[in-house]
Amino acid sequence: MKLPTVIICPGNGCNNIRQSNWYGELYNILSEKAIPCICQDFPDPLHARRDRWVPFMRSLAEKHSSTDGGAASNVILVGHSSGAQAALRYAEQYKLRGVVLVSATYSDLGDAHERASGYYPQGESNLYQFDKMKSNCKNWIQFHSDDDPFIPLFEAEKIRDGLGLKSDGTDGYNMLPGRSHFFEFDEDILNAVLSLC
Repeated sequence: MKLPTVIICPGNGCNNIRQSNWYGELYNILSEKAIPCICQDFPDPLHARRDRWVPFMRSLAEKHSSTDGGAASNVILVGHSSGAQAALRYAEQYKLRGVVLVSATYSDLGDAHERASGYYPQGESNLYQFDKMKSNCKNWIQFHSDDDPFIPLFEAEKIRDGLGLKSDGTDGYNMLPGRSHFFEFDEDILNAVLSLC
């Protein structure tokens, strides 16, 4: 089977994603292993709006598949923070090989800026379509920390429950204590990506 393409979906506020957080390091390691990887700046980096990011991610998947003869569905999304929200919404629409979620949240946490991005449920509207996500992607791995300063653990657990992931480490959900908002490179994330390739 052809190796998948890994698309790194950053958190908001990253103007140069290869120099932000751990994205460049993950890209370099995967590239050294000859695993196709895209680590490219996203449009609208400050606001990370859904109506810009999800189509951009689709264009990356389609562009890469057309140049290497693969399928646009042979993609692994690695989404961190706002990038995790984009990965969830992408999976509602498109088939994927796998998704790695890092520091995902269920709600906008009452933040108007996050609400404006368009990812989060508002009352009974804009609900997550977990059944479509699970139908389009069979392989999910989620990471969260107990000391994330932005996203409480119960928010991540709502995503876990919606996707039907287990919290015993056997099926996708990993609560790793003391990792904050995963600003630093983490071998567990690398190993998760490699396990999906």
